[in-house]
Amino acid sequence: MRLEQVLAQWARRGVSTPAQDAAAPAFTSGRWTNEYGSVADIEVDGDRLSGTYTSAVGSAGGPLTGPLTGYARGDTVAFTVLWPAHMRSITSWVGQVVDTGPGPELKALWQLVVDIPDPDEAKGLWTTIHTGADTFR
Repeated sequence: MRLEQVLAQWARRGVSTPAQDAAAPAFTSGRWTNEYGSVADIEVDGDRLSGTYTSAVGSAGGPLTGPLTGYARGDTVAFTVLWPAHMRSITSWVGQVVDTGPGPELKALWQLVVDIPDPDEAKGLWTTIHTGADTFR
């Protein structure tokens, strides 16, 4: 399904009520750690996010850190990390905060894109996009 079709479907559903919004755990500032030990230190200012992301599984066995920017609306979250220049890559996460009982969790899908030389793009463009999922607590 195309993005435009999905947006149209959700737009027709209308706006949620304040009671529905209050039931959802909102995304909050703080340190969010995923199952691999990577850390997103995030500040929330209205619907905008900023901070840093440190990957516990970086190159050469050491951590990698990059600036983080994004958005949150209620319990839905999207953020992007620009990795150091030598990495030639960007990763974006999109997800939702869920209440699991012991505390909120951010369940997110990610896509990492790696830049490849222009002459290689025709054959290798889609091989440079990697996807996965993370749970942050």
